[in-house]
Amino acid sequence: MFEETARQWIREMNEAGTLQVNDKEFVRQLTKDYARQIEDIFYREVKNSLEKSGKADEFERMLLYDSQYMNKYLNQVIPGYHGFLRNTLDKAKKVIMGI
Repeated sequence: MFEETARQWIREMNEAGTLQVNDKEFVRQLTKDYARQIEDIFYREVKNSLEKSGKADEFERMLLYDSQYMNKYLNQVIPGYHGFLRNTLDKAKKVIMGI
């Protein structure tokens, strides 16, 4: 999810003309960097949200043992998870891209 989101943002910047790089290695590294930042922001926001309901520790244990079901779990414990995810990715984009 994080790398695909980063790729999408980079494509958008290329199409808008705000990023004009043809170096595939640079784009690959930029994608990895953006994906890591998106992931960091996402997990920080999830943890902040789950702390309110006392489920942050449960979430962290689940990540250690069974991250395969993360989206299903988050959909159950965060009200309006899809909106939360969209807002979190928008927030990450603003932080990372400076927009």
